[in-house]
Amino acid sequence: MERFDVAVVGAGLVGAALAYDLGRRGVRTIVLEKEAEPAAGASRSNSGVLHTGFDSKPGELETEMIRAQATRWRGVFDELEIPYREPGALLTAVDDEEASRLPGLAGNAARNGVEVELLGGDEAGRLEPRSAARAGLLVLGESITDPYEVVRRMLASSPEIETRLRWPVSSVEPDGEAAVLSGPSGRVSARFVANCAGLFADEVAGDGSFRIVPRRGEFAVFGKGTASLVRHILLPVPNPQTKGVLVFPTLYGHLCAGPSAVDQEDKEDWRARDEGLAFVRERGARLLPALRDLRQTGSWAGLRPAGLPENYVLGWSERVPAMYHAAAIRSTGLSSCLGLSGHVVSVLAGRGLNTGSHASGRAGARGRAARGRAAQDMSHDPPRPWWERLNELRGVGAA
Repeated sequence: MERFDVAVVGAGLVGAALAYDLGRRGVRTIVLEKEAEPAAGASRSNSGVLHTGFDSKPGELETEMIRAQATRWRGVFDELEIPYREPGALLTAVDDEEASRLPGLAGNAARNGVEVELLGGDEAGRLEPRSAARAGLLVLGESITDPYEVVRRMLASSPEIETRLRWPVSSVEPDGEAAVLSGPSGRVSARFVANCAGLFADEVAGDGSFRIVPRRGEFAVFGKGTASLVRHILLPVPNPQTKGVLVFPTLYGHLCAGPSAVDQEDKEDWRARDEGLAFVRERGARLLPALRDLRQTGSWAGLRPAGLPENYVLGWSERVPAMYHAAAIRSTGLSSCLGLSGHVVSVLAGRGLNTGSHASGRAGARGRAARGRAAQDMSHDPPRPWWERLNELRGVGAA
């Protein structure tokens, strides 16, 4: 039976970031993914917006994970040649009541260490002349990228990382101080297991300690070239229940609006509903009235792994002592994955994993090799919108 230092279950954003950080430290890592492609689930169905955590509650675990390694992103993007852009975001107050809440949000951002700027109506209007802004909060540092490209380039970043697709994990069982992972494709052993299985993390856990509920979010896509209607990511003023529907440009020239938020039971139902798309279009038009006149050219639905009884389940399994859960990362997996990776690496090192003392030196050569591989891959498989890849993979027609 093959043996590895770490087995990562799930080739999504969290699993890929962990593999990336382990690989650059010389840790022999295997990533097991049940689907035929990486980032095939929640990770490929998100917005591609990298948030700063300006509006997250100070002191919460989610906030800590978003902010922990936020300064690394530019270096990772550049090292792996991941496409991205940093337009910043405009929190868009469309009436006086929303405008009155902006100073409190600015204070929250300051407590989280995020640079923001309060804007009056004239200033917000100059920044986003097509928006309905009565006032705004400019959030510097918010970025857009392609989550599929983030995952696949992280997984290709080091020869220490082996990714096996179509390798569903049926069970994880203790084996002395290690663990054995079994599935239809065989068995592997690992000193440690990281449960980063997204929508199916509760099934990998196998002990009923938490449950994953799919939270569906529809996104409406507008024609190529419509991204030029905005200069920033347009964010609604959040309320205690939801962060709301945002309007955002993409690297591919499309403007998008979403997501909705509807819990469902089926983890395999990726269909976008007409009512959800109508909802995001109506809510998006509050920020950008021009949406009402745009023709929708596509759509997708994301399934976010909402956790019960709570989100951000980070901890050791009682059933399998060598397995660590990084699960129920409901909607901020892209923004928090580097922070989560750093956290898990630290926890594993505390349990005896040798993470090396020469990561930066070895990562340089591997980064150069990875950049070469990524460029070669791109020539055979040129980038195209991640939501088109998702719909094709899931056999779902775009609306």
